[in-house]
Amino acid sequence: MQALKNIKIGVFISLVNILIQGVSVIVQNLIANNLGIVKFGSFGILQSDFTIFSALADFGMATLILAYFGKRATQGRLFINVLQLRLFMTAITALAMVIFAFTVRRGSAVFEAELVLVLGLLFQHSYFDWYFICGNFWKKLLISKVLHTLSYTTIMGIALWCFKVDSLPAIALSMVIAALPAFGFGVGQAFTLKIFSIGVHTFQFFKLMFKSSCPYAISSIASFAYLPAGLYTVAHFATPEFLGAYSFSHKLVILASGLMVHFISSSLITLHQTDSRILSLRDQVVFTLFIIGATTPFWLLPQYTLRIIFFAAPWTSEALDTSCFCLRILACSLILQATRMGMISTLLKEKRTWLYGAMITVGGIVNIAVCIGGARILKADYIPALTLTGDLCLSLFLLIYFIKNHRLR
Repeated sequence: MQALKNIKIGVFISLVNILIQGVSVIVQNLIANNLGIVKFGSFGILQSDFTIFSALADFGMATLILAYFGKRATQGRLFINVLQLRLFMTAITALAMVIFAFTVRRGSAVFEAELVLVLGLLFQHSYFDWYFICGNFWKKLLISKVLHTLSYTTIMGIALWCFKVDSLPAIALSMVIAALPAFGFGVGQAFTLKIFSIGVHTFQFFKLMFKSSCPYAISSIASFAYLPAGLYTVAHFATPEFLGAYSFSHKLVILASGLMVHFISSSLITLHQTDSRILSLRDQVVFTLFIIGATTPFWLLPQYTLRIIFFAAPWTSEALDTSCFCLRILACSLILQATRMGMISTLLKEKRTWLYGAMITVGGIVNIAVCIGGARILKADYIPALTLTGDLCLSLFLLIYFIKNHRLR
């Protein structure tokens, strides 16, 4: 059964990422312990901002480079052009983040930390991942990841555990410093002064890449109008205490959503082994039931789940109750993601990226409108449910498309 193959491959890929994710969870605990519940909510806003600008800096280019060029992207003039493109996008996005900080975040709790994380955009540890993957330099990629894990653990541990750092700018600076060893390793492997050789061909390459990457970029950026939209809505309309409690459940569901991406990859792998254009409803149901089973602790034991994952958080009974309430609702997003996993991977395999980009954009717009409109009328307790609007719309869009084209059996 194809669903079982997807599950096996997806579980394997997910396990490969457990090391870095595990370290990240421990660091999040130390941050929560140092900041407290309320300030941890502000940290969630800061991280979400940085993630969005990181997606803007990528603009779907990493996927496009891998899909279009493969190993050729690490050789000759093409390598120079790709490196120039990546540097150009990073510089422009860093400037945009500075403008955003001064216009939107000025006067807020995250303003100074936002400016510090602009350096994080310039010195991302994953900046040269495209080079290692395209060139099949797996040992170098592994060295880069291990180096980052070690530096991240050491530097964040010293800052948070030894020096008890409890301000957002200082934590942001520690994160930037922690990324430097892996970034430096990438520079040593994939940097050349020839990037300063700019000609007409460079701008022609930029134009081609921007045009081709649009559907990938739209799909990636529009996805931030789903779960993160709820976080921003809570930050604007709810109390700081509610935001802090909400942030814990939000982070847990975002972590699980990241693992869901690996199952889309596993589905693509199995889909390339068959020419079938018809999607099996049985496979969809089996995978959805698997995700429901895997997320059972979120529904039945949210209190224990939150206490175990965020073991160092300074929980209060009120904050824990609020976070449990939010977790039960937000976990529904994972079920909706499971229902559409096979349909998304099928569209990506068939390169219908513009169609998928349009669907996810409309769903994102609806989600933002419902979240903001609903939050103006209803109490903060309803915001987690409003956040699910985009997931529901996208799942319905995909289902209607596949039913209309007779592609379900």
